[in-house]
Amino acid sequence: MDTIIKLSSLGDIIHSLVVLPKLEEKIDFVVDESFKDILQDNPYINNIVPVNLRAAKKDKKQLWNIYKELRQKTYQNVYDLQGLIKSALVARIIGNEVIGYANPREKIASIFYDKKIKSKKKFAVQRYLELFEMEDDGYLINHPKLLFYKDREFEYLSRERKNIVFIIGASWECKKTPLHVWTELAEYFKNENIIVPYVGENEKKEAFFIADKAKNVTPVSLNLNDLKALIDKSDLLIGNDTGPSFIAWANNINNVILYGCTYNNKILENRYSKSVEIQNKEINKRLNVMDKMDVKNIIKRTDEF
Repeated sequence: MDTIIKLSSLGDIIHSLVVLPKLEEKIDFVVDESFKDILQDNPYINNIVPVNLRAAKKDKKQLWNIYKELRQKTYQNVYDLQGLIKSALVARIIGNEVIGYANPREKIASIFYDKKIKSKKKFAVQRYLELFEMEDDGYLINHPKLLFYKDREFEYLSRERKNIVFIIGASWECKKTPLHVWTELAEYFKNENIIVPYVGENEKKEAFFIADKAKNVTPVSLNLNDLKALIDKSDLLIGNDTGPSFIAWANNINNVILYGCTYNNKILENRYSKSVEIQNKEINKRLNVMDKMDVKNIIKRTDEF
């Protein structure tokens, strides 16, 4: 039995799933406890192996318990898609042979690898396939559905109008599109049904601010399973460069991703996935350029579907 290690973050985990349909058999998947739900119900995964490393940061005593749990597992091949010291250590504990990048994100991680693959590609999804030595750009722009869920109905989805999801949050402030852009988009799509999922009090306030400006907007709080289901049943997603936005990419739902202090070095654009980039030279948390986001450019990309 083989396994993949991709501990975080949500978007990166979603991108890494692109390798699964190309594997000859099911595989185990080691992931941080906080993100395990994104992998639930996936027919390509044999076992989800959650590791609570984030909690161990606060309580170092938990590291020993994590180590003892990992020592009970043994895999023939372990693929470290993370390229960090922590993921390489986990791989070394559970793997007979550890496969990783010759040029990982943290250089010292490579000393734990038995087999090192030189990565030359620009996009993350290309690099994931590289590690398995199965490069295929044609597949990457025409991949099958990658995320699955326990089905449920949503009373706020419309049968008469298009359902559009706005993902307004992000882990970095510089990734967040200004609220006036979302209200302008809501006005442009005034004849459609718009849903704004939120997490936490700050996003809740922002979601309800948009809803106060537009009667066709419904703010909702959802768990990961329901978020997967909602996006999969929608017609279009417009979102910041953040994990939930890439659920649409994973399941081939029309989407436009908005980039400011980051750029698209993750996925290949295809007939379902488009992007609007304010800058494309570097990733810089201090680069606050999202106020330059032009609604017309976003609409132009949505018109391509």
